[in-house]
Amino acid sequence: MGKKVSVILPCRNERDTIRECVREIRETARAANLDVEIIVSDSSNDGSDAIAREEGVVLIKHDTEGYGFAVREGIKQARGEILVYADADGTYSFKEFPKLVEKLEKADLVIGSRFKGMMERGSMPAANRFLGTPVLNALLLVFFGIRVSDSQSGYRAMTRSAFERFDFRTNGMEFATEIIIKAKELHLTVAEVPITYAVRRGTSKLRRYHDGIAHLRYLFLKMPFLWYAGTGLLFFIFGILSLLLKTGSATTRLFFPILGFEIAFLGIFAKTSLWVKFHERNGLAAKFNEAFRFKTGMAIGSLLILIPLALRAIGLGREFFDILFVSAMLGILLIANLFMLSLMNSNENGHIPPGTR
Repeated sequence: MGKKVSVILPCRNERDTIRECVREIRETARAANLDVEIIVSDSSNDGSDAIAREEGVVLIKHDTEGYGFAVREGIKQARGEILVYADADGTYSFKEFPKLVEKLEKADLVIGSRFKGMMERGSMPAANRFLGTPVLNALLLVFFGIRVSDSQSGYRAMTRSAFERFDFRTNGMEFATEIIIKAKELHLTVAEVPITYAVRRGTSKLRRYHDGIAHLRYLFLKMPFLWYAGTGLLFFIFGILSLLLKTGSATTRLFFPILGFEIAFLGIFAKTSLWVKFHERNGLAAKFNEAFRFKTGMAIGSLLILIPLALRAIGLGREFFDILFVSAMLGILLIANLFMLSLMNSNENGHIPPGTR
C-alpha cells in the first residue's frame, strides 16, 4: 500500500456532511489502494462528534474555535507519513485527495486549486472570487515572490518531514497564509493541482471581512522589513532633498520626510508585533530595539525639538521655517514611536523581547 496517509478534517458543526465526508474518504482510499487514517479535529456543539464516533474515526474533541488550531491539533495525533487536510462541509470532493498525494512525489506542500479547477455556481461569494483571494495572491507575489493561484484553499497535503520543519503560530483562518509564507522561508517546494469546489451545505462559519483582515494583518506583519525600510527611505530622501534645495511643493518638502520616517517605523512596529504576538524574531528589528531604547529616543528627539526652538528664539526661525518644522515633527514622532514600542514590548504576561527594554 505504500506510505500511510492521515486525512484531517477540522470540524465545527458539520452534522449534515461529516458522515458523507468520512465515507467518501474510505471509499476513495479503497479504490486507490491507500492506507488511510481519518482524524476529526472537533469543536462542535451540534452532535458532529457523535457522528464521527459512530463512523469509527480518530476523534479529537478539543472544543476550541479556530481553523488553524483544529488543523494543528489533528496533525499532532496523525501517524501518517503524508498529511492531508480539508474542510468537512461538503465543498471539497474527497475523491480527489489521491491527486494531492501523488503530487507530493515532486513537492513538499500541495494546494488544491479551486481557480485552476471547477467551481460550482454559487460555491464562492463574488467578493472572495474576484477580490479577496486574488488580492491576497497578488500581495504574496509582490512582497514574497510566491506565485499561487489559490492561496486560501482549504484542501492541502504535505509530507510529514515538511510539517516537522514548520513552526506554526496562528490559530485562525490566517493559518492558510502562514503555511505558504513559511514554506517559502523554508525553501520548500509548493505545487498546485486543480480541484472541484461545490456549494456548501449547512451554515457557513466564515466571517468574510474579519477573516480577510486577519490574513492581511499577518501578511503585513510578515512582509520583509526591507520593503518598509526601502519605501520609507525613498520618501525620506526625496523629501529632505526637496527641503534642502527648496524645490517642489510644500507638501513634498514637509510631508514626505515625515511620511518616509513613519513608513520605516511601521516596519519596526510590524516586526515587534510579530515577536510579541507570535514569538517570531526579526534580526533587523531586534538590532534597532537594541540600539534605540526609549531613553536614547528621548535624548535624540528632545534635541530635534529644542534646536528649532532655540533657533527661533534667536530670530532664525522664519528663514529656516521648513527645516525647523520637519526637525521638530521628527523629534516628536521619534519620542512617540519609541514610547509605543516600549508599551508593545511589555505584553500582559510581562514578557519583554531581548534588547527592547
